[in-house]
Amino acid sequence: MTRLPPVGVVRAATGVRTAIQGLARRMVPPEVGILEVSSAFMASQAVYAVARLGIADVLAAGARTAEEVAADLGTDPDATFRLLRASAAYGIVRHVGDRFDLTAVGRTLVSDSPDSMRSVVLMIGDPRYQSVWGRLPEGFTTGDPQAEAVHGVPMWDLLDRDADYASTFNDAMGRLTELDWPTVAAVYDFTPFGTIVDVGGGHGQLLALMLGAAPAADGVLLEQPSLIGPAEKHLGEAGVLDRCRLVGGSFFETAPDDGDLYVLRRVVHDFDDDQAVALLTILRRHMPSGATLLLVESVVPPGDAPHFTKSLDLDMLLWVGGRERTEAEFASLLERSGFRMTRVVPTISTISLVEARPAD
Repeated sequence: MTRLPPVGVVRAATGVRTAIQGLARRMVPPEVGILEVSSAFMASQAVYAVARLGIADVLAAGARTAEEVAADLGTDPDATFRLLRASAAYGIVRHVGDRFDLTAVGRTLVSDSPDSMRSVVLMIGDPRYQSVWGRLPEGFTTGDPQAEAVHGVPMWDLLDRDADYASTFNDAMGRLTELDWPTVAAVYDFTPFGTIVDVGGGHGQLLALMLGAAPAADGVLLEQPSLIGPAEKHLGEAGVLDRCRLVGGSFFETAPDDGDLYVLRRVVHDFDDDQAVALLTILRRHMPSGATLLLVESVVPPGDAPHFTKSLDLDMLLWVGGRERTEAEFASLLERSGFRMTRVVPTISTISLVEARPAD
């Protein structure tokens, strides 16, 4: 595993970066500043176009002209040049003479790269995702999620109904799990636990990674019955299926009774406080008294410094009516559910580990 820098070093570097960004904002007229912020969607859509068209795959072997890229993709040469020129301004490609080459950032859009973020970009830029964000004002007027207003059904029903979008969503979630994992593994030891229960673990990506880090442990996946088949396939490919038990069911109704560690990765943020308490209370009823609960979630930091969690909080409101929480809000939520929070472990990413145990 690549050695990661300490959390303190990353936080110090982030503080310097934030200060420089703040200084840059103060150096432009307010009218220019608001124009830059409000037009940021253009960069998002340009990156999405590069990812969707497969431009990074064409450039993966080396620099090409816009005409050569267009010939490979069957796109309009002039429009392709203009997209590449804009992408150079966003740091995706570099423009040298009449040729374009990928930057390190652009290489994350190559499909078969081990560091590929293409699946995440395809989800964020997808019109089905963007259209819900277009109803942000309505979300704050009503306080209700807006996915149903756009798509006719709530988000989870949309994933059941639209197999194409479900595939896009699940690929992105799997990649984000892989992205978070090294930062989690660097700060948390999974080896003391004999049975690790992944609650709402999707296709089992995180469970496979945890079992890889804890070779003596067994795993249990609790997920909706429709996801058990894909999870079985993934866990088999990861070589850990023989150590796993897959349980189909709703975490609002049941949970395994024999776990030592119960892990929920970005599950609690999908729900408002009352729903989250209901979910955690079910877990508390089924957990052995000596078991540990681990919430892998973003924690909203104090202050006004930029932090991805603050934008993700709006995403949760718009899509499912959920929310991101501060450390104090997590502590309150856990106390209401019969737990006591033992610690919050930060990582060098936006993820933190909120650890708790059943209250006496």
